Amino acid sequence: MILYPFVRNIRRDILKTVIHLRPRKVLDVCCGTGNQLRLLKRHGIDAVGIDLSQAMISVSQKGNHAPKCFLQDATAMKFDMEAFDLAIVSFALHETGWDNANVILSEIYRVLTPNGYAVLADYTFTHRTGFLAKRIIPFIEFMAGERHYRNFLSYRRYGGLETLIDPKRFASIQETYHGLRSIVIKLLQKN
Repeated sequence: MILYPFVRNIRRDILKTVIHLRPRKVLDVCCGTGNQLRLLKRHGIDAVGIDLSQAMISVSQKGNHAPKCFLQDATAMKFDMEAFDLAIVSFALHETGWDNANVILSEIYRVLTPNGYAVLADYTFTHRTGFLAKRIIPFIEFMAGERHYRNFLSYRRYGGLETLIDPKRFASIQETYHGLRSIVIKLLQKN
């Protein structure tokens, strides 16, 4: 995978953030194959994940150290209010469609404890984003398929994470950039 070196470093930065915050209950939203969950588990952090794809959940359950992953729709989570201290979403908001991305963030807000944290990792495109990244990432997203690319374009057109995050719900605590400033990890705290 061409993006593996970037993703590996992003996962490590997310891990560092989670270790620093020491949450008791962690949720990985749209967890995919569970790689972030495995990394957390190797460092003593018990977390659960959800994903809408049975194929992804099946992959996550392979191996000796399979994380706890559940087949769930992130737009209608089956968790109680204020059930988690921290939620993670990595590279999912740009591919779900703008309306769904908003609903997912609303659900994250609902399941976070008061003053809980959200760690979001996704694309960002500003005047400081490298020229090469602005060319390569759209191509990669195009190669992922028509629907995926359409959602990516919508995400960009509406302003990405900057406009997706409601400042009445979440305060921005920290930002870390990767990939020629085309990827941001945002640490947010629930207001």
